Amino acid sequence: MNAPVILTSAVLSLDHNLTLQLLNHTSTYLTEPINNNCSVALQYSIVEQIVYLYLMSLLCVIGLILNVINLIIFSDRSFKYLTFKYLRLIAFVDCITSTLVFIYCVTNYTRPRTFNDKYFRVWYLVNVYFPLANITAGCNVLLTITVTIERLVSVRWPMSKQRLFSQNNVLLTLIICFLFPIIANSVNFLVYKVGECNNLDGTMIARTEAYKYFGIFKEILLRFIPICILICSNCLLLSTVRAANKKFISSKNTRQAAAETSITVSLRPLSNGLDTKAISKHISESQSQTDTRSSILSESTANGEERKASVPAASKTKIQIRKQQQEKQLTIMLVWISTLYLCGQIPMLFAYPNFVFKETNKPAYKYYALVVNLLELITYLANFCIYIKFTTQFRQVFRAKVKQLFFCFFKTT
Repeated sequence: MNAPVILTSAVLSLDHNLTLQLLNHTSTYLTEPINNNCSVALQYSIVEQIVYLYLMSLLCVIGLILNVINLIIFSDRSFKYLTFKYLRLIAFVDCITSTLVFIYCVTNYTRPRTFNDKYFRVWYLVNVYFPLANITAGCNVLLTITVTIERLVSVRWPMSKQRLFSQNNVLLTLIICFLFPIIANSVNFLVYKVGECNNLDGTMIARTEAYKYFGIFKEILLRFIPICILICSNCLLLSTVRAANKKFISSKNTRQAAAETSITVSLRPLSNGLDTKAISKHISESQSQTDTRSSILSESTANGEERKASVPAASKTKIQIRKQQQEKQLTIMLVWISTLYLCGQIPMLFAYPNFVFKETNKPAYKYYALVVNLLELITYLANFCIYIKFTTQFRQVFRAKVKQLFFCFFKTT
């Protein structure tokens, strides 16, 4: 569920683009020149071709399939929590991102056949991949922050959740999560163009100082600040989970230490008018567990009828424990998702040109960008593993869907 970073705002700068030599030893595929000055050429190293074309494109396909599965599972009616609705939107955005990155890997690390073929590759990079990848990156950032804050409010301030996450507030939040990245990245449609000889070229906007400062401001707003928010939110979530675990263990030990429970049974007056006194019984722990299996307590009346008295306290306790365990699973799952997102975003923060690496044409920056891009794509398929590991409901629905699919398949055959 992370933002795409493959040669977007960090790598696509005026002093570094895809048509330049990316590593020292490159393998250049050429076709017949169109004229004395133009040729159909793409330059990339063997290492980059192996990583981007064969490894990363495979990860994109796997990530796309797993995110489609996430969409199907989270669309089930049993997922009623607001958290799952946000995760469904994140899976949808990840599907778009995986598709964009896959097309990028194929079009920029394969051999162009004709001059028109090269034009299509550069046109896709300029008008489709670069602007849309930044938009999906911003949507992913804001959705991740929203679902993390929603889970934090649920476990730390549950009484305020209904007010803060009302239907109108949720709708307004989703509009902001999608509309703000579109507006902030709309300028990316005007930054690059297909230049002479169908090469990537920057426009006049890309050469202005205003765009330079705009890029820095956007990087701070959509990457640095979200990283700080997610780190603080994760710390609060972890402290809440730890406090809940201590409280649960303490209450469990208290219940186990109580070997006998005192229960007061009030008897109603009999038909002969004799009054009865309250009788106190001490029953063993095993007996109390046996008694709580029944859903109601019965009282005998003079005419032999039975009436429902009350729901056992143990049954209420079991329901509360089950709900607390589900909340705990969701919280731990969100902590892992946020941590995974941070593992991909923090290294990418240092890949921004002139932040750590002053020279983006040096091999050190190329190898660092390669590792960061690979780490980013691994996280696309890792969310599914987190859902399977930490969410019992996800596993149950997934098994049911798989059984239903196999049943339909064998029924048709």
